[in-house]
Amino acid sequence: MSLDKKSQLPLYAQLMKEIKDQIRKGTYKEGDQIPTEGELSAAYQVSRITVRRTIEELCSQGFLVKRQGKGTFVEIPKIYRKIENDNNMSFSEACRSNGRKPSSHIISCHITEMQEWQQDFFKPEHTKIYHIERILSADNLPIIYEHIYIPTDFLPDFQVENGSLTRLLSKEYHMKESEKARSTVEVSTVSQPVAGYLRMNEGEPVMILASYINNEKEEPLYISYEIIAGSRYKISI
Repeated sequence: MSLDKKSQLPLYAQLMKEIKDQIRKGTYKEGDQIPTEGELSAAYQVSRITVRRTIEELCSQGFLVKRQGKGTFVEIPKIYRKIENDNNMSFSEACRSNGRKPSSHIISCHITEMQEWQQDFFKPEHTKIYHIERILSADNLPIIYEHIYIPTDFLPDFQVENGSLTRLLSKEYHMKESEKARSTVEVSTVSQPVAGYLRMNEGEPVMILASYINNEKEEPLYISYEIIAGSRYKISI
């Protein structure tokens, strides 16, 4: 393997791109140890200084992490997402802006009586609610265990499906979400059942993001309660 030494792109930048490509293709998976500086230097016919700069840059970007006395390991970069009063970014938008492919998997969907804390947000005439539980993933890595609560009379003949809820509401029910939202964030630890879905160990840190979403007329639309793998996510509030 060799890099293009006649290219205007610096060697360290070429090597960064090569290692990123290997991570994205799965040659190096999350948690894998990458070759040593000496091995990379020999494989790509570049100096150790070039390799060291490449690794330092990839560590600063979150692709790699150095572990004292053990080596350098692959660490998938965190999803960066804006949750702000006037710019509420969906999970799918956040994934795409970070170069990741979003997906969702429905765990369950059932109708239940609306609870008092939900009625505080929705209008009093709503009595029953859909409770949807699903997993949101980026490049097939689970990131969020989400509960969604939406009044049943908002969605007549509702057929739950995997995919973007935002797109479903817009395409099938002509409901557009407001860009504004009221959200709260707290830190907790993951319980055993949810840990299994998120491929985490019980007790690891998670973020809890509760969002109260309005429609474009600023009327209540749905509630989202997200349990987020803390090591894979970063939020701007």
